[in-house]
Amino acid sequence: MSDRDLISVLKSCGTDLAITLPCDKARELFFDIPKYFRHVGIVREEDGVGIAAGAYLGGAKPVLVIQSSGIGNMLNALMSLSRLYRFPLPVIASLRGGHDEAIAAQVPFNSRLPSVLKAVQIPYCVINTPKDLWKIRDLITMSFKKEIPVVGLISPSVFRNAEPVPETARTPACLAGRMDSSQCMDLPAPSMTRYGAIQTIMDTIKDELIVTNIGVPSKEVYAIRDRPKNFYMLGSYTQASSIGLGLSLSTDEKVTVIDGDGSLLGSSVLPVIGEEQPRNLRIICLDNGTFGSTGNQPSPASGRADLATIAYGSGIQSPFTVSEKSKLVELLNSDIPGPLFIRFIINPGNSSVPNIPLSPIEIRERFMGAIRKESDQSK
Repeated sequence: MSDRDLISVLKSCGTDLAITLPCDKARELFFDIPKYFRHVGIVREEDGVGIAAGAYLGGAKPVLVIQSSGIGNMLNALMSLSRLYRFPLPVIASLRGGHDEAIAAQVPFNSRLPSVLKAVQIPYCVINTPKDLWKIRDLITMSFKKEIPVVGLISPSVFRNAEPVPETARTPACLAGRMDSSQCMDLPAPSMTRYGAIQTIMDTIKDELIVTNIGVPSKEVYAIRDRPKNFYMLGSYTQASSIGLGLSLSTDEKVTVIDGDGSLLGSSVLPVIGEEQPRNLRIICLDNGTFGSTGNQPSPASGRADLATIAYGSGIQSPFTVSEKSKLVELLNSDIPGPLFIRFIINPGNSSVPNIPLSPIEIRERFMGAIRKESDQSK
């Protein structure tokens, strides 16, 4: 089977955004995919689940192409994001741990993967010959019809006849001009807690789409200013900015993510945002140096970790560290093109707010309805 055979199947299903993390057993496929799809390369599979969710919210039809071992890294996100909110997500994975597997570390998880997928009730199929590729088409059709995640496992033997890409074509054209990520600065003294910061944000924003981090932050946003254009995360720790990225790539509307230091330090999405450079995306990192929703235990940001520097080193050229309300409002009202990263230093503390009385499906449906309404009005 050539890589183009699989790509043709993916195209025939209407998928229009490919999110990938390469596998050695299907190496040439990952050179070909960017030629035929809008493409996002990731560095951790779990972030791909969030990006795909955001892309679907904005109207795209994503597919995630990885190696099967990566499914272990994203199981919680598949269940607490894709399954919980009913986001379709076709996952196409090269199946490791079986055919001619030379790496012992690939065997323990992958040999049990079909049983794992059965246990969590994620439909899957195994492709052992090119003649079985029609199963992938049926699986993707099921994913978008039933709005569920599915997994197509493709044996490495199926990719055996792929033509190798010349080494010269593999080398990036330029590795020069990388930014110096060092930003030495005094840490500003915080002036408010997260609730006050969110109050300021929600009083200042206009019509943009908002994605809120899990736990207390989402509940505080709901209590302060509920609106259809708020997407409240109820699970999937570390995925707020990934969802925001996927959303920014699939809609022209402005997208603002309210994230936190603990969540962003646990994610690998900042370099992906730096690479994609979405001009309609801004991330507000409310940095209290703690894991706020779990009781304000110190995070690495309470010591030496500086998320603005990390963002700058990731290729985000507009990172700011501020602590004064007036500076935050000034940045929110600015016309600085994205990706814009605002690290707002705050004091630890959770407000006493009730749970969000909306189901995951209600959150999704009214959010997507607000995007459709905006799109219809702009025509």
